[in-house]
Amino acid sequence: MKIAVVGTSNIGAIKYADAQIAAEHPHLNVTCFGLPGGKFDGAHMSDGQFGPDRSDHSAMKLARRVNGAPTIDLTACDHILVIGDTLGMPNTLWTAASYDIADWPARTGRALLSEPAFLSAMEEAITTRADHLRSQFADLPIYVALAPYPTTAVVPKGEHHQMPYAAMAHHPEAARIQSLYRAALTKALTQRNMTFVAQPIETIASPFLTKEPYGHGSMDFRDEGRLLNDHRHMNADFGASLFRAFALTLPAKDAAPQNQEG
Repeated sequence: MKIAVVGTSNIGAIKYADAQIAAEHPHLNVTCFGLPGGKFDGAHMSDGQFGPDRSDHSAMKLARRVNGAPTIDLTACDHILVIGDTLGMPNTLWTAASYDIADWPARTGRALLSEPAFLSAMEEAITTRADHLRSQFADLPIYVALAPYPTTAVVPKGEHHQMPYAAMAHHPEAARIQSLYRAALTKALTQRNMTFVAQPIETIASPFLTKEPYGHGSMDFRDEGRLLNDHRHMNADFGASLFRAFALTLPAKDAAPQNQEG
């Protein structure tokens, strides 16, 4: 069973979990193909091959160096997992952090925004990115995992502080926002023949934040052996966990090895 894991630098978590994934899923032949975020955003299908904009020679050269080939034949794969797009989440969180929702009880003194307006803004942000992702992969059915939530290390003010995720650590409606976002995202992806793979619960510290240990020892997929530890990219333990979540979404006939008789 051929599996392609395609996406931004966030595929590094799975790339470096290859030994654990092979041990847990021996019947799956996993190939990773990644590009830095900006280059990935311009990647698309052409004649069955997925890769960077073919006129972007630096991106093609980078893809060859990192992946061993400038493109990947996705038509030869049984299932495709795409990782790395934030799919409107930052826009949604900025809106949530900038306004109080008039229909909700919590108040922080910010300007008021109605719940229908908030939902409309969220759905527009998701739709824009979902449409773009769909266009990148033509009509191929794909499984989609978000770029991991950053770890809780981005919450305190300092070198790794990252908004708007940090704002969710103390937001009184963070759980509600996460539930609404996931429901809207799942619907948008399903409508476009894409299946959502949620970040595993075991890795989540709180809404929109990952447990800090999963960010320790994260590696740069572009540069063998180079540590990142930037609290945005995750390590091999996270990659193995995410791949398990993906495997559980596969059809039953593909999720586990078939028993052989005789």
